[in-house]
Amino acid sequence: MKIIFLIILGYIIGSISFAYLFTYFLTGLDIRNIGTKNPGAANVARQVGKKWGIIVWIGDTLKGAGSMAIAESIGITNEILLTIIGTFAILGHCYPVFLKFKGGKGISTMGGVMFYLAPAVFPFILGFWFIAQLINPRSPGIILSEVALFFFILNQIYPDSFVKLSVSTLLLILVSIFINRKAIKEMRGAH
Repeated sequence: MKIIFLIILGYIIGSISFAYLFTYFLTGLDIRNIGTKNPGAANVARQVGKKWGIIVWIGDTLKGAGSMAIAESIGITNEILLTIIGTFAILGHCYPVFLKFKGGKGISTMGGVMFYLAPAVFPFILGFWFIAQLINPRSPGIILSEVALFFFILNQIYPDSFVKLSVSTLLLILVSIFINRKAIKEMRGAH
C-alpha cells in the first residue's frame, strides 16, 4: 500500500509544471504555445530568460530526486523501488494530470532520479548533456557513445552497486525511449 501511495505521489509531484507556472506568472503566456512549445527548462530559458530556465531546471530536477527522498524517508531503501517511484515523477512531468497530459520530455526530472541514485556521476551527466547540445543532441552516435562512457564511469565510481545502478539506469533509458519515441522516429527518418 505504501508503494502505491508513493508511486501516485511521485506522479503528482512530477505533474507540477514549473515551466508552465513560471512562464504564465511572469508573462501571462502558456509555454506550450510559444517557442518550441515544449514545457521544459530550455524553452523557458529561450522565451522567458536564462535565469528562469535555470530555476525551472532545478525545480524539474528536484521533482525526480524529491519524490525518491520522500520514499526513502518513510522506509523505502531498495534502489529499484526508488527508481520506479522516480520514474513515476518523470511520467508525471511528461504526462501531467494538471495540463491535460501534455508535458515536457522528462530529461531534467530523469537527471534528478540519477542524481539521487548516483550523485557522484551527476556532474558527468551534465557534462554529457552540454557536449551533446554543442555537437548535435540528435546524433545517435553521440548519444550511444555518451551512454557507453556513462556506464564506464558508473562502474569506476560505484563498483559495489554497479549492477543495481545499471538496472535502474536501463529502466530510465527504456522510459526515455518510450517517452521520446516520436522524436527518435523522426531522427531515424532524417538519416
